[in-house]
Formats: sequence, structure tokens, C-alpha cells
Amino acid sequence: MGGYVETRQVFRVDRATEHELNLQRMQLEARSWLSDQLSFELVTSLQNGGPATRSTRGGFYDIDNVFQSVAPVVEVDEASVRLDVDSFEFRVGQIKHAWGKLDRNQPNDELNPERYSDPFLLDERDRKIGVPSVEATFHLPERTWLPEEGSFTVVVVPRFVPFRLPQPGERWFPPNATPPASLPVQEDGETVDVPLSLEARNIPPPAFTWENASYAARMAAHSRGVDYALYYYHGIQTAPVFRLDARANTSSLPPFVTGTTILSPVFQPIQTWGGDVAFTLGRFGVRAEAAFTHDRAFSRDLRTLLDDPALDDAVRLALDELMAGASTAAVDLGDTFSVSDSVQWGIGVDAEVLDVEGLFEVSQTNVLDNELPLLIENNETVLLANLRRRFLRDDLSCEMLTLYGASSDYTVVMPHLTYRLYDRVEIRVGYLHIAGRAGSRLGQYKRNDEGFVRLRLHL
Repeated sequence: MGGYVETRQVFRVDRATEHELNLQRMQLEARSWLSDQLSFELVTSLQNGGPATRSTRGGFYDIDNVFQSVAPVVEVDEASVRLDVDSFEFRVGQIKHAWGKLDRNQPNDELNPERYSDPFLLDERDRKIGVPSVEATFHLPERTWLPEEGSFTVVVVPRFVPFRLPQPGERWFPPNATPPASLPVQEDGETVDVPLSLEARNIPPPAFTWENASYAARMAAHSRGVDYALYYYHGIQTAPVFRLDARANTSSLPPFVTGTTILSPVFQPIQTWGGDVAFTLGRFGVRAEAAFTHDRAFSRDLRTLLDDPALDDAVRLALDELMAGASTAAVDLGDTFSVSDSVQWGIGVDAEVLDVEGLFEVSQTNVLDNELPLLIENNETVLLANLRRRFLRDDLSCEMLTLYGASSDYTVVMPHLTYRLYDRVEIRVGYLHIAGRAGSRLGQYKRNDEGFVRLRLHL
């Protein structure tokens, strides 16, 4: 048995930012060996407060909807049975898989969607959503003609579980999906400001059929000091992407017309082939990973769609329909996302110099044969650095995480101090700084700087 109980308070720097409640969270972890071959693992959590400020109910998150806000909420993060028989290992249940060797950007880690209601302060494993899975691993026998520690793993996810986002108006809802308050429209030589609203609409995920199941395979081995693996994934894209629709509505108040934008998720089937490698070179650890994806969907900066001059013709057509007696009329916004082949790769180096542990990574996403302006560049380069220094017999650690989008021009810096008061009690004090171009993936959150304090008791 294990787990933790924690409370966290954030302090907003910009008071125009949406507020966030005090967070209380309890996570319980249990593992039981029913026999030498059979074991059971359960991870469950209870959470209240935090960024879920638009919650209208408590209970459980469901596995169908993208836009959700529930507090207090009980979640079963992982629940699986494991069976070990000779060279075979089987796991069945709700599982969080961890594939790939890089930090924060693993091109081959496609099996689990993530929650984006608290995207910066949650640990990577806590951001992942467990998916119903059947996993089988065969460990290769030790033979001189076979690689060391060889294994072959197959995973089947029969039921697709989508990514999860907050509700509109909550702190981490993407600003690039939020329309302006009004849209200027030319009518009879005059400019009329048409009020705009946003509707975040959940749509049913792909049906529970074998055709919509996800399949993945990994072949891993170790040879001459080098760990390496090959990957394949066929299924629904777990990374978030959206489409934006719009309609014009008649109104009883001036200017007698309103506009509504409708944001809905996109569930795009993809195929991915990739590999990774890790080895030591003197005092340095080196990791590299790459993947090619067929038909990956990429979001655009949805706010720019309303600035497109081509929108004027679509608005006029909608207004003509309203004048003809229609109560609503669709407005064609054009392509709101792009589907393209892509290549993702990254290289990381970690080392310890003068008692400072350092991790440095460079990663890049190359979108092939794309002509639409996206939320990322067609060649998006991201640099990551993480420095850590320990003091007082490891009771105090100082860590600095920096993420820089070199192509899209955004920066995330998060320094924090963690002090272990007793064996099981720790306090963390830190600051989150976000800056950059508003039309970038993370720079859109630049008015969300915050300080934070977290107190955690390990059970």
C-alpha cells in the first residue's frame, strides 16, 4: 500500500487570469500478489478544487467526453491484473503505458491520451489517462545468437478513450480556440459588430468495434551497452485536435444577428512507425527517438479563421439566408485543421557535473506537404533543459525546468524548491512563467504566470 495526500495553492500574477481553487488530492496505490505468478495493481485518486471551477457536479469522469469539469471527483487511474508464466507476461485492465525514452515529448508514446485541465503542474504520469488494454510480452530466451534482454510486446486497446480538456471559461481552456467578443461585418457600407459566443460540443467517440480498436507492438533489446526498440501503432490519434464550425442566428435585439462558434474534437486514425536508442558515452547518457506518422491531424490557430478575408463571402451568404427567413445559417470557415504525414524526432543528453544533474533535449516535428498555417510551424523545434541540485543530504532540492519553442517563439520556465521536512512530508515552492507569441502552442497561455505552494504527505 502507498500513495500520498497533498494540498496546493496557486497565486496568480495577472488578476485578469481565470481563478483557480485550492487543490486537495489523495492518491492511493495498492499491489497484491495473489500467488507467485498472479498480481493485482490498483491506483485510484480523489481530488477536489484546482482548475475545475466550472464544475456542476461531483462523481466520476466518463470515458466518452472531451470537455468535462467534475469536482470533487474519484478516478480509477489504473487497475490491472498481471500474470507471469515462464517467458510470458500478461496484463489486462486499465493501464498507463510508458513507451519511448525521451522526456515530455516521446514520439512513440501514442497509447494513452492526456488530461489538459492542469497541464503544467501535474506530473507526466498523472497527466496520462489509463486506457482499457490487453498487453502480452514475450521475453526472448538467453541465446548467444539473440540480443540480451530481448522482448516483444503487443498491446490491444479495444475501446478508444479520448483526451480531456477543461470547460470554456476555466483557466487552462485554450485561448486559441476562444473567439473574440464580436466580429465586425460590413453591411450597407457600415460596420456592424456582431456578438460572438462559443459552444464546446462533445461528440461521440469512435464506436466500440474492432475496426476502431488500437493496436501497438514493441520489440526491445540490449546489445553491447545499447538499449534500443522498434515500435508500431495503428489506431486513433490520442493527441488533441479540433474543428471549428460557425453559424449565424437571428436576434430580437440590435444588431438583430448573433454568431456562434462550435468547437468539437477530431478523432483521426493514424499509423506510426518508430524507434529509439539509449547508451552511455563516458559520463553522459544519450537518448534518441524518432517516429513517422501517416495522416496525423494538426490544429490551426482557430482565432485566425475569423480574420481571413475569405470569411466575408461566407458571412454574406449566411446573412442572405437569414434575410430569406431562416432562423440560423451555417458559416463556412474553411479547413480548421490539417491532415498530413509527419516526422517527429528528438535527442537528449543527461549528465552530472559539479553535483548538478542536467538534462538537455532537442526535439522537432516536421509536418510534410502542408500549406495551411498551423498552431505549430511546419518544422517545429523545441529545446528542453532541466537542472537539479541537491543539498542538505538530499533533503533540499532545487530544480529549474525550461522549455523553449525555437520555431514558434514561446518559453516556459518553472523553478521550484522541494524540502523534505520529515521522512514522509515535503513542501514545494515554485513559480511558473509563460511567455511567447500568442499564436503558438504554449505562448497562448502567457497571461497565466503563477506562484505555487504544495504540501505533500507520503503514505
